[in-house]
Amino acid sequence: MCISILHKYLLSLNLLVIAIAAMFLEGCTTPGNRPTLYEKDGVTYGVTKGVFRSRWWNYYERGCSYLDGGYYAEAENDFRAALQTRAKDQRWPRTYGLHFVPEYFPNRELGIALYHQQQVDESMRLLEASIEQHFSARAAFYLAEARRQWVSDGNKDTRPPEIEIRTPAGNEAVASTEVMVEGIARDDRFVSAITVGGQPVLVNVCAAEVPFEKRVVLDADQDMILVEVTDITGKKTSIEIPILSDVDGPVISFDRPCVIPGMLSGVAFDPSGIVTMHIAGKPVALAPGPEETTLFSLSLSQNDLAESPSFECVDGCGNVTRGIPPIDLLVLKPGIPDVLFASNRYSSFSLGMGLCCLVMNGENVAIAAQPVPNNGVIVEMNNILDGQQYFTDEIVVAIQVSAENPIQDVSLNGKPIPTLSGRNTLRTSRKIRLAQGINTLAAHAVDDSGQEGIDEKVVHRDTSAIEMEKNKLTVAFLGTVGNMNQPNGDADAEYILDALAATTPVSNRFTVISRSLLDPILTEQTLSEALASSRNKLALGRLIPAEVMITARTRRDQNSIEIVLEGSSTETAVRIFPPVDVAGPYGELYALIEELGVRLVQEIPRVQGQVLDWDQPEITMDLNASHGIRKSLKCLVFRMDREDYGEKPVILCEGIINNVMKRFSTAEAFPVEESQALDTVNIEPGQYVIIK
Repeated sequence: MCISILHKYLLSLNLLVIAIAAMFLEGCTTPGNRPTLYEKDGVTYGVTKGVFRSRWWNYYERGCSYLDGGYYAEAENDFRAALQTRAKDQRWPRTYGLHFVPEYFPNRELGIALYHQQQVDESMRLLEASIEQHFSARAAFYLAEARRQWVSDGNKDTRPPEIEIRTPAGNEAVASTEVMVEGIARDDRFVSAITVGGQPVLVNVCAAEVPFEKRVVLDADQDMILVEVTDITGKKTSIEIPILSDVDGPVISFDRPCVIPGMLSGVAFDPSGIVTMHIAGKPVALAPGPEETTLFSLSLSQNDLAESPSFECVDGCGNVTRGIPPIDLLVLKPGIPDVLFASNRYSSFSLGMGLCCLVMNGENVAIAAQPVPNNGVIVEMNNILDGQQYFTDEIVVAIQVSAENPIQDVSLNGKPIPTLSGRNTLRTSRKIRLAQGINTLAAHAVDDSGQEGIDEKVVHRDTSAIEMEKNKLTVAFLGTVGNMNQPNGDADAEYILDALAATTPVSNRFTVISRSLLDPILTEQTLSEALASSRNKLALGRLIPAEVMITARTRRDQNSIEIVLEGSSTETAVRIFPPVDVAGPYGELYALIEELGVRLVQEIPRVQGQVLDWDQPEITMDLNASHGIRKSLKCLVFRMDREDYGEKPVILCEGIINNVMKRFSTAEAFPVEESQALDTVNIEPGQYVIIK
């Protein structure tokens, strides 16, 4: 009886001690043991996925959860605790053993928490440190916000931005349908936005000095490129770069009639000057003419036309006009021409192709070109066939105009072409860009009496072998990793990946595997675990019908969203490109997705080079590190076969890049088709290679 009473007494005493200890511990709660009492919109914040063990990754995960919910002071405490143990921002740090977490950015997240608490100076310092340690778009976005606040707090921005253009030089003639614009934007505080030719330039981090470059597509008559820079307070500066888009070959007019044997002469003009001219392979004498024209002349005999009567004229930018001289009369019997022109005592019959044979006293004495009809204008794009197929974006159109009266105006697709005053004939050429699919070409001319002529043809810009879907790089967008606990995170990620796949840069560059084909894989795999080691990546890659697997990580807080893409080869598990990320206000999500598509394509450039050596199965090529290529990317080796309508690429084999150096790279070749033997492939130096 006494023992039973004693036992109950001791048990009650133990319970009392435990209760007192619990109350004491509750009053002395450490950062690692706070109760989760933070709820907003049905979401609990300040939580971790596993047991909280007061490790740096526990503090970081919980701090991010607090930050997502807008509990900035609590987030600050956790990030400071994490920094005491591990101070460097990075992606995929190892926690213990073979365990990794997708990211660890305590400097960045602490800087964001401080920004929201109006501690701008320390916020900027931490965000700058984060970018220096490991760039992220989220840090860059909040650094811009902090700097904007810093300027508005009294650190005045007194001057508008300045622009320095390095290339092209002002009034430079560009013999291309596109030009690279390079320069530097400067501001007494921070440059935040740049546009070139109306197209935005990606500014990773707002700064006092931002180098930039942008490729601009030019119109045939374009005479300037507009560059505009905006600083962090909205001040703008713009400059116009005067430029001559010289995509035309020289304009040439032959004196008529052209009688052979005899002197072939005429006049030529080009804004960049005439450099050389050849007729029937012979150099032509050039002399300055009136109104900046060039006079040319060449004595030709009948023997000079034995091989090729063609002419070629080159301007100062390298543009070329080619064609056949307008030989009005080729004399077959010496001494006859004067009689013919004086008396017209001859008969003729047609030879076709615009030629006729002149007959005198029963003999064929000359071959003559049929004259232009009275009051008529004849226009011809003589190197273009109606319905012609092309496999390149840029072609050269040769234009020939003949008229009874002097030619007044000439145009191609509404864009004017230079003419020569008082001349009835004209030869020229123009480079133009073709859109995918059907393109209509219309050459139009008017003489000074108002008579018109037009030549209209339809050509096709077709998909070449290297552009076909089956020969594009196939990518699979798998899903999201490490979403934290923001509301609607999964829905955000699904929308983002579907919208990203539909962007023009991504759909043009890649063959994207339908996400419906990946659902069985995604439900069976935990992506964070699958991507934490090369072995796991290879195992996952074998299940995916793609060459590159891309995962997304989204992070949404009360004010912004961050999207990070990472990609690996499904065959080697090697990272194909460094993390690609964007960040900004959630209300600008669509624009962020568009920017993300541009950034993704830039990280896997489809550059072209040449084969340097072939030592089966290894290909050595001139593509190198400066071209942005990386190990495990695939390439196509091809040759160009000439056909009636131009050149067409023929794929010889594929390759996977295994070494990238400063001057060259190598790839291991493999057949395009499984039934193809690699030793039957005829690969030679000088053939072409393009990144898949």
